[in-house]
Amino acid sequence: MQLSHNKRNAIALGVVALVLFILYAVIRVVLMVSSLQSTMSEVDNLQTAAASKDLGAISVGLGKAADAMAMADSSANDPIVQLFSYAPIIGNDIRAASIVSKDGRLVLQAAQEVTSVANQLVKSGIGKKQLTDSALVASLRDGMSQMDEAVQKLNSDLATVDESQLHFGLDSKIRSAKAVVSSFAAASSRLTPLVQVGTTLLEQPGKKRWFVSIQNLAELRGTGGITGAYAVITTNNGKLKLEEYGSDKRLLKLGRINYKNFPEELRDLWGVDLADWRDINASAHAPYAAQLLADGWQQLRGQKVDGVLFMGQGVVSQLSGAVGPIEVRGVTVDKDNAVDFFAKDIYAKFTNVQAKDAVVGEISAEVFKRLIDGKVSGAGLFAAAANDKTGDRVMAWSRDKATQQIFSKYQVSGEVSTGFGPLVDVTLNNAGGNKLDAYTTLKADYILGICNVDTFTGYQGRKSRVSIEITNSAPKGLPAYVDMRLDDSFGEARPKGSNRELVTIYGPVGSEAESVTVDGVEEFVVNGVDRGRPLWIFDLQMLAGSTKKIVIDLVEPINDDNLEKVTAKQVLRGPVMLNAPTLSSSSSGECSLK
Repeated sequence: MQLSHNKRNAIALGVVALVLFILYAVIRVVLMVSSLQSTMSEVDNLQTAAASKDLGAISVGLGKAADAMAMADSSANDPIVQLFSYAPIIGNDIRAASIVSKDGRLVLQAAQEVTSVANQLVKSGIGKKQLTDSALVASLRDGMSQMDEAVQKLNSDLATVDESQLHFGLDSKIRSAKAVVSSFAAASSRLTPLVQVGTTLLEQPGKKRWFVSIQNLAELRGTGGITGAYAVITTNNGKLKLEEYGSDKRLLKLGRINYKNFPEELRDLWGVDLADWRDINASAHAPYAAQLLADGWQQLRGQKVDGVLFMGQGVVSQLSGAVGPIEVRGVTVDKDNAVDFFAKDIYAKFTNVQAKDAVVGEISAEVFKRLIDGKVSGAGLFAAAANDKTGDRVMAWSRDKATQQIFSKYQVSGEVSTGFGPLVDVTLNNAGGNKLDAYTTLKADYILGICNVDTFTGYQGRKSRVSIEITNSAPKGLPAYVDMRLDDSFGEARPKGSNRELVTIYGPVGSEAESVTVDGVEEFVVNGVDRGRPLWIFDLQMLAGSTKKIVIDLVEPINDDNLEKVTAKQVLRGPVMLNAPTLSSSSSGECSLK
């Protein structure tokens, strides 16, 4: 039976429409691929601009790349093209190209804004002259924060792409992009806090004095490490000046700190001497130690401190990348060896403690002098940040409440949260008086388990578990200054390479421990409360080569004081330490209030 004329016309029109539909989609895909290729060409051109250190040219190049990527993004987000992302074979390719074009556009746009603002600040003599436009500094901080957010999203989304399922040469391009973006994301995550802190200092009105505690992560404390050196810098409406620098020995000569402002209920918790400049940062809450440092400087030097910064070997390594190699007393320190030099090699090279302290102070002073003089390499800073494998992070405190709120907003304040929610913090305090934490590693896992249980305080709750493995990997043959034992626990063997660690776990507000074990055996533990958070302190003797496992089974609340459901995200924060801790967390699902 022959089809009617009208039916034949309808079929013909349908075929034509389908062909046009496919043709349109093909054209849009071709435009997307072409735009991506144009973007790559513009990115390649950026290398020339980067080599010349011309921020203006870099900004222009990023703008061109962003425009090309915007065209690719427009094609990728076309509803018709998106339909083909579900098609067999080419669907994976379209999805991959869509991720690159969408997320990449946001990265390039943010990067262009950052370089444009940075170029204006460099031309204005940032750090060398007083600022005429503090809003420009704030723009750099916000732009860097936005760029980091975009970079981390691109890195996360790219990780979901299986390049083995791609075609048309996209597999090798995506594989290469993953490596580049991963490195960029690592550098960005480390540089962004530095920019957030640095720009906040520069925009301060009037003259402000800042104490910089340079922590030695080879001997751990709650905020990172013992203060091994320090610097005092001033900002005067954006103009920087290095006032003083020295080692911890210089601080000790000033005298003992009056610690009356430290919370009385915490004074004896870790068994430290709060009057000693080196022992005041046992708590994970950085503002406690910062306030004590500021108080001590004013008491013993008669100078008001407006803020305090904390940084260890990782941050110093990044700054070394920015200022270039520094030669002191026959040794050269640069971005590649700074971490190992300050944590390990310096003790073998300079067995005389006074000489060792002098070297630390001289190198620290030269780093800050070059930074203040503007002798900075952006490429060197980026490379050092990308290659930093430590668990270090910069923290900042300000006496001014508005400035402290900025530090808190960007999560660089080192504050222990007082809010309800599944929040766990882990810190380490070296109680052996040695430098063996250069060889200490830690793994932590936080699991949210079953719901519908009650806490002893009457909150609705759920069960959870915090597991920690800590290892002392100290090798044989270390210098005596590194593996000495200064703790005075009598009757215990202290073999070479052994250490004593105080492991502190901050539980969620309102939580309680059902069981506490070390290596599967019930363990005596010191209990306390810090910032409304229950904490458990484990006093562990660690032989060289040994690993110990702590397990705390908790019941934690799912509602707050107002009987409303806790909505905070699950967070596990590890110690600031030389060897980056391995952290993992998981949940069996959301809990509902009864």
